[in-house]
Amino acid sequence: MKAKILVALLLAAAATSSMAQWHRGPSYHYHYGCGGCWVGPALIGGVVGYELAQPRTVVVEQPSVVVQQPIVQAPPVGYHWQEMVDPQTGIKKVVAVPN
Repeated sequence: MKAKILVALLLAAAATSSMAQWHRGPSYHYHYGCGGCWVGPALIGGVVGYELAQPRTVVVEQPSVVVQQPIVQAPPVGYHWQEMVDPQTGIKKVVAVPN
């Protein structure tokens, strides 16, 4: 999108600078018979306006949520599972505790 705007501005600058220098030269005189001098800038402006007016489709994909179920294992012989809070982090953990 930024590239299109940059190209449009460069074309507009080139069109206006060439028209601004049209009357310069050693024989400074006016041209009254220029009936089609507006066609080029009108076409460029029409194309730029058309491109800017087109709706842009934005596709936003939500990340998929993966829920990992814990693998339930039998505790080692002489132990059982118990949920405890880690005193350093405050996180609940399931640990093997001796019977």
